[in-house]
Order: sequence, then C-alpha cells, then structure tokens
Amino acid sequence: MGVRFSWGTEVRKLDVEGDKVRGVVTNWERLAADAVVVALGSYSPLLLKRHGIKLPVYPVKGYSLTIPITDASRAPESTIMDETYKIAITRLGDRIRVGGMAEISGYTNDLGPARRRTLEHSVMDLFPGGDAKEASYWSGLRPMTPDGTPVIGPTKIAGLFLNTGHGTLGWTMSSGSARVIADLVSGRKPEIDATDLAVSRYA
Repeated sequence: MGVRFSWGTEVRKLDVEGDKVRGVVTNWERLAADAVVVALGSYSPLLLKRHGIKLPVYPVKGYSLTIPITDASRAPESTIMDETYKIAITRLGDRIRVGGMAEISGYTNDLGPARRRTLEHSVMDLFPGGDAKEASYWSGLRPMTPDGTPVIGPTKIAGLFLNTGHGTLGWTMSSGSARVIADLVSGRKPEIDATDLAVSRYA
C-alpha cells in the first residue's frame, strides 16, 4: 500500500468502463484503480459532467489580504468579524490577515483594484497598525453547494466516490470528511450516518 504524490500532474478524465470506474487518465499516464475519490473542490463538476453526474457545486470567489504589523498596539489581538464588509480580521504572529467576501463570477481568480481597496480600507479603518503598502493578496474559489453541506459518498458509477463542496470550511471539515470517505471506500460503516451527504440527495 502506501501513497504516491504526483506533483505537476493534471487529471484529464476518468477511466470508466460500463458502470464501473477503472482509474484516471492524467497528462502523463493512465492510473488503474479499484476506487477513485473526486476531491477537486470547485472543479469537481467539470470532471464528472461527461459521465452524467450532475454535481451542484459552484465556485464562489473569496479574497484575502495579509500585511505586516508596524504598530502592535493598533493591531488586533484576536479574530474580529466585520459584518459591514463581511470579512474576518485575524492576527497571525507579526501579520494581520483580512479574509472574506463572496463573489459569483465563474472560474476566475482575478482580484481587481476595487476589491483590493475594500480589503485595505476595512483593516486600516479598524486597525491602522499595519503597512498596507506591503500587502500581499490572494483570491480563491470556494466549492459551495445549495444547502451548504459537503457532498461525500458514492455515485451511480461503481467505485467512484465524491468528497467535495465544503465551501468555506474545507480545512475545518477535512479530517472528519477523510475519515467518512475512507470508511465508505473500504466498505466500513462510518461513525456517522453519511446517507444525507451523498450526491443522490439532489436527485
């Protein structure tokens, strides 16, 4: 057994024969498998579409700004939620991070000047103890579902499982989701009832 990490590898398609998954095809090779777990976040529906699996996971873009602290007396001590701008302001050692917002704009990662200014204004208005000129920015796609619950479980294709759609709680739910999907793939009964987590709930 064991694990192999394949850096720089792109999964091109699923290898499906009849109603059974046989593996995946990458940009380098075909990998045979008895079971495949699709855990591609916002990109999961793109891989599944050609196999007739409708997965209601949509990319919702979020942003963050990280700035160095120049005056600790004017920096947050703990996490603050700003309901006006829908962001969280957190202290990370000698840095301040602002994260949040939600934009429905498809599969784009751009972070325009207006969004940057909003992030800068929100943190400097409340905590002017950072240097906005030294800011680093990030944007990413959150895999959101209509009901806010992740999709974890089997599909109509034998051996093909899903672990996606965690929205803003990917890191928070990662270990628990991994345990559930490992149990399902191995044929064990999970510690929780995972029936309502399956994609079949949207049928």
